[in-house]
Amino acid sequence: MAPLPLILGLWLSPAASPPPVAVALAEARGLYERRAEGAEGPVASRVPIDRAIAAYRRALTLSPDSIEANVGLLRALFFLGGFTNADEDAQRSAFGQARDLAVTAVDRLEKRLGRPKGAARIAALRRVPGSAALYLWASVSWGQWALSTSKLAAARQGAAGKIRDLAETSIALDPSLEDGSAYVILGRLHDQSPRIPFLTFWISRRAALRNLGTALARSPINTLAQYFLADAILHHAPERRAEAERLLATCARAIPRPEFLVEDAHYAEFARRRLAGLRPR
Repeated sequence: MAPLPLILGLWLSPAASPPPVAVALAEARGLYERRAEGAEGPVASRVPIDRAIAAYRRALTLSPDSIEANVGLLRALFFLGGFTNADEDAQRSAFGQARDLAVTAVDRLEKRLGRPKGAARIAALRRVPGSAALYLWASVSWGQWALSTSKLAAARQGAAGKIRDLAETSIALDPSLEDGSAYVILGRLHDQSPRIPFLTFWISRRAALRNLGTALARSPINTLAQYFLADAILHHAPERRAEAERLLATCARAIPRPEFLVEDAHYAEFARRRLAGLRPR
């Protein structure tokens, strides 16, 4: 039996404090979950997400290799640029910051793993918790940056290939991640990218429809997949217009999910506008 003073010392010693990065990440997660506070339907206030971004930046300063901090900041910057009342300059800045962060985070991870190739690379990444999410959100960040700038300029900088490779890596690691969101990214890539000889010759409108259909099959209530599949059908498969209209009507009537209050309201509003534009005048 341990001496009484030792036992008393164990009882009276304060509990070990969590690492500072864990505290910063917990704060950032909590702030991100409150991102819809003050929103007016599909438009969120900048205030909550700016606070979450600041907290994720603190966590990243404490631990630059943290997958959670990198993914959290990418996700928060995407929300700032896509769903808030930020002006156009602030939106473009958010997407540019996210792309730069994605480049750094992915390069840092690949370098740490020794830059393996092929199946060995996927096997190595599978041993890194959160790697699928990092590649997913890196692809989102590249995609949003490309959409916010000239499509031709983005193509010349290799954006399409980057988005494809990042999304395909995420799918190889976890195809079900976030309701199959990487399939949405691939679908939008093939839908929106211009076909340029020697640069994006591999872009396929059929691949757009196939990937977006896969995303919707994985999560039929996902407003993102509903809207973008309908949009792609209207662009590239007009013979399926009735299907697109049904998808838009479903999206327009969607009741926002508690965890996606602003995002679902955003795509429901897009769907209502698109439907109104399709109706005969």
